Amino acid sequence: MKTMMKISAAVAAGVFSITPASISSAAAQSFTVPAAAADTSTNSAGGQALSLAASAEAARCSWGANPPYMSGRTVNASVWSSSCPGAFSYTGVLQRKRWYGWQDLASKSWHGSMGFSLTKGCKAGTTFTYRSYVVDGVGTHQFSPQRRFKCR
Repeated sequence: MKTMMKISAAVAAGVFSITPASISSAAAQSFTVPAAAADTSTNSAGGQALSLAASAEAARCSWGANPPYMSGRTVNASVWSSSCPGAFSYTGVLQRKRWYGWQDLASKSWHGSMGFSLTKGCKAGTTFTYRSYVVDGVGTHQFSPQRRFKCR
């Protein structure tokens, strides 16, 4: 059985929604796309319509941060994005927990699909909790699990 889908867009806000056109067990799905990346056109009613190609491209995009790991006296974390349009922007950050909050140790910004390793040396005998995260161009964060290491 085919389910008909209706795609609606609030282009100014960069939020797109895919919902079933008829009542069925299919659930609605939403995703956010930076407005600069949306392929839109003006329809006869004066509104903007999102092309199916732009919606499909945004739906395939995935990104995140892997848990930090220790290698010698260096803490490493990988951050990545995959199948993302070049107009999408990301920033990956490696952090350690301090008494006053999280301290940024290393960061890298990029556009589109890429992967990076963030690194920071550590002082022998110190123990800290580390995490990494990626934030996209609209402020959505994806955090890695935290890891605690003692530098040797």
